[in-house]
Amino acid sequence: MRSKLMLIAAAGAALTLAACSQEHATEVKEGAQAAASDIKDAAKNIANDPDVKEAGTAIKESTKETAGELKEAAGEAADKAGELGAKAGQEAKEAGSELKHDAKKGAAESKRQLNEATN
Repeated sequence: MRSKLMLIAAAGAALTLAACSQEHATEVKEGAQAAASDIKDAAKNIANDPDVKEAGTAIKESTKETAGELKEAAGEAADKAGELGAKAGQEAKEAGSELKHDAKKGAAESKRQLNEATN
């Protein structure tokens, strides 16, 4: 008799625990679904918030302005580099002409001195 009573008590306890576990699992599932719904609603509210949209528009405009300014600055830098290159080329050409002239003059002077020394 005692064993039957113990068996019945154990079975009752097991059913109670199973019911509690199932109830707990249902509560957790419902809580997770509610949290997911709240997060979805919050994300939708943020996406539709006029201040957030305005900030996004401001960022886009700022990015476009910055890109335009960078492009302009790059163009100016390229122009300046071209000018400096042209100036350096002209100066190199002039220096080459002067060097050629000085070399001819030096050669002529050496030739004159050689003629004087041998005559």
